[in-house]
Amino acid sequence: MIEQPTAHRRLRIFFIAQRVPFPPDRGDKITTCNEVRHLAQQHEVHVFCTADGVEDMANVAGLREIVASVTAVLVNARMGKPRALMALLTGRAISEAMIDEPALHAALRKAKAEMPPDLVFVYSSNTAQYAAIFAGTPRIMQFADLDSIKWERYAAESRPPMSWIYAIEARRTRRLEHDVAHAYQHSLVCTDNERRDFERLIPGATVSTAGNGVDLDYFRSEGAEKTAGRLIFTGVMDYLPNVDAVSWFARDILPLVQREIPAAHFIICGSKPSPAVQALAALPGVTVTGRVPDVRPFLDSAEVFVGPLRIARGIQNKVLEAMAMGLPVVASEQVWRGAAIPKGEGIEAADDAAGFAAHVIALLRDDAYRARMGTAGRRAVERDYTWAAQLRTLDRVVAEAVA
Repeated sequence: MIEQPTAHRRLRIFFIAQRVPFPPDRGDKITTCNEVRHLAQQHEVHVFCTADGVEDMANVAGLREIVASVTAVLVNARMGKPRALMALLTGRAISEAMIDEPALHAALRKAKAEMPPDLVFVYSSNTAQYAAIFAGTPRIMQFADLDSIKWERYAAESRPPMSWIYAIEARRTRRLEHDVAHAYQHSLVCTDNERRDFERLIPGATVSTAGNGVDLDYFRSEGAEKTAGRLIFTGVMDYLPNVDAVSWFARDILPLVQREIPAAHFIICGSKPSPAVQALAALPGVTVTGRVPDVRPFLDSAEVFVGPLRIARGIQNKVLEAMAMGLPVVASEQVWRGAAIPKGEGIEAADDAAGFAAHVIALLRDDAYRARMGTAGRRAVERDYTWAAQLRTLDRVVAEAVA
């Protein structure tokens, strides 16, 4: 086995993120929190970030226990519409303009003068604006996904005028991604599929795959009694791909399941349910929980996790967590491809309502099959998705960037 290079000297790292990278309770924070915690064990890490609300700002206290310092600036919600309009008029990506906070730019200029970093690590292309002043410093970009592809999907799934706006955002974000990737020493993406997209769309830039992991000690079944027929989905429920997923499942798939298994019921578990998600609670056998203090008891009491995302990129943390809890998963083909786990090893997939329902029905009807799939899923994430394995790539990229 060839040893990967590591950074032997202690570095001063500025970690710039679009949300407070703590706690690991949603997709981007699961990644950034684990990366920050890992880097801080070896290096002097200073976090600079925007906060997307008062609740997010409250997370700073916990983060300060991990890193050398935290500078967080609350995004001014009242400036959202003016910033979006100005971006449309000036040719800038709206997602970049929405988090353009002068106070964070000023804090980074001051920090650069007082304690210049050895490395700048940036999460998400819309946050790259804050690292523009560090052109002479090694920089690494972690693309959450290639957001330009996400905006293209939004445009295809929406009606005018939003489809027009999403299409414009896709073009402008693609240009931003290209410029950032070629200006930085290294880029990171989450899956091999994304790396192939990156190499096709942004040729000539250096890129590596650093996948997501799952905390296998935290996400472990306590052996709670299962509730017959219970199906579950977890996630932030004002996020468009999640809203689309649960709406499709509740309206088109669940009734097919209930024809065969009347006791089947669907739990939508996650914070910030949009009005469209709240309306689903009026359907037979659908419960919308809103934010819960701990998602694990809800996962532990369910029989099947469903991941019917039709607009999906990268690895879905929610799927890894469910599999770590020993839950069999039925997902869309896109979600399955992101997980890169063979079908039958804890996960099945379909893109049509009838096929999706058939997998769910088979799992609900057969206790032995469901148990085998749950065990296989746990084994798969233990094999492929430990954080220790994923973060070795991060160490190598850091070492190469500062070499």
